[in-house]
Amino acid sequence: MRSAMRRWSQTAGAVTAGLGALCLAGAGTAQAMPVPPAGTPVAVLQSASALAAPGFTDSFGTAVDNDPDYGLNDSLKARQSGTRGVTYTRVSNESAAAAAPRPWYSQVNHVNHPGTLSFWLGNSAVRMDAPLVAGQDGTVSVQATMDPVTGDSSSADWSSLALSTSAGASGWVANPGVAVGVLVRSTGGIQVYHGATLLASRDSFAAPAAGGQFVVSVSYTPGQKTIHLAVNGVTATITAPAVLPASPTLFLGARLGSSTQVSTLSSLKASGVNMSGLAVPASSGLRYYGYYAARLGGGASHLAEVAGRSNLNWVNVSDASGYPNAGTVLSGCAPGSCVVNTGFEFFSCPSGGACHLYPNYAARWAAEAAAVKPYLSKIAAFYILDEPQWQGATPAEIDTSAKLIKQTFPGIKVMMIEAGPKVTSALQIPASVDWIGFDWYCQPFTTIKQKLAVLLSLVPASSPQRFFLMPEDAPVPACAGVAGHTTDENIAAIQRANLALAEQNPRVIGLLNFGFWTSAAWTAKGGTGASELPQTVDADERVAARILAAAAG
Repeated sequence: MRSAMRRWSQTAGAVTAGLGALCLAGAGTAQAMPVPPAGTPVAVLQSASALAAPGFTDSFGTAVDNDPDYGLNDSLKARQSGTRGVTYTRVSNESAAAAAPRPWYSQVNHVNHPGTLSFWLGNSAVRMDAPLVAGQDGTVSVQATMDPVTGDSSSADWSSLALSTSAGASGWVANPGVAVGVLVRSTGGIQVYHGATLLASRDSFAAPAAGGQFVVSVSYTPGQKTIHLAVNGVTATITAPAVLPASPTLFLGARLGSSTQVSTLSSLKASGVNMSGLAVPASSGLRYYGYYAARLGGGASHLAEVAGRSNLNWVNVSDASGYPNAGTVLSGCAPGSCVVNTGFEFFSCPSGGACHLYPNYAARWAAEAAAVKPYLSKIAAFYILDEPQWQGATPAEIDTSAKLIKQTFPGIKVMMIEAGPKVTSALQIPASVDWIGFDWYCQPFTTIKQKLAVLLSLVPASSPQRFFLMPEDAPVPACAGVAGHTTDENIAAIQRANLALAEQNPRVIGLLNFGFWTSAAWTAKGGTGASELPQTVDADERVAARILAAAAG
């Protein structure tokens, strides 16, 4: 019996003791520590055990907490530091296999709980998709500020950190693959697990801070058995029954007994993360991600909706009355993030006829240039007439437009997107155009691959010109009835396929999605927009995370 007992030590009210009996719901009967002596000091919210040099942090701030993803993977570039682009996946936090709860059970930067990962309505957890690794000091470490039940310090409900050898686990703190599982109750009680084995338990380990929070940190040296735990400055050393892993998967969760309770976690820090499989290849040129039609002429701007998952968005500032909204629209662009349409300024496109330069194109362009000049720092590129040669414009006319734009704003990029059927060996691409792409929707993906190969072949590899893909990002009306292009699942798969294709071609530097705000989810009566496309939004956020992290360097 004595040989099977785990030994631990506690500071800030030093105690050494053996284990007694306690039951954790769902885990069976386990062993527990006696109640600590009276006089345990009241903790203050502090970081005495803070990670000195975390390789990863997440503030959970800046995210847009909107349906359908509720901020979980939004704004990763802005809210994370050290390593960026670390995504999360919802899991059940149940002891037996179960589906993850609905997305609103876990939200980031909710208006009532800003700067936190919050859990609502019941039991849930999220998995950090990048496994932890040791930091500069050789330890695997994680720290977070946890409030097991907001506004409460007497509930037995809890928050948890679980470091598991299984990425496919449910997040349950006592899952078989858990190397270190720590739960913290609102009362300050804790339990520590290795798989289903309870290593330590205290009904009152550390006092909550004035706001009810606990700064919780766990660290260990891989290949050894010693676990270091700190909760609001109260520390314990615990011995695991087996050596601890070098690269565990982190799960963050909460168990709530009432649908009115909320649990929060903030200021997440980790020693380091392994981004294998989550980062663009080193050979990839991908640096841009965003949306076409983020603002159409005379319409509303959608830039704020996608600010957290884009760094390049197409906007039109040309309204029927001129440019009265140019400043408002461009002020919503992050620096160097908007592609501004110029097609209406340069080209006349009579109904049923070919598009050609206006006789007074220079004066028309001068008016737009004057309107956007105060906001030039917001502009990444100017966009030539959409599908210009398909619409009848000549290569010489495109070249004239591009050169005038560059004469007006030296160093600015010019972008041309051509129609897929026009991408043949006969297509001419003026050297004055910097960014080139094509759009062709409702097509088998083999066609997209073939057209990209043709487009690349038209420009010498030594040229500084670069390329974009234009993925379908919603079921567009033209694709109605076309297999593989009609459902949310289809569109998410198209997004992933475009990412893979772009990663294989180093001269492709960006994805500019089409379909948001122009498809039936937005335009049909009763349409609810992005909430109808949860799988697509999830795919978009994950692809954006990879590309924006690469862009940040």
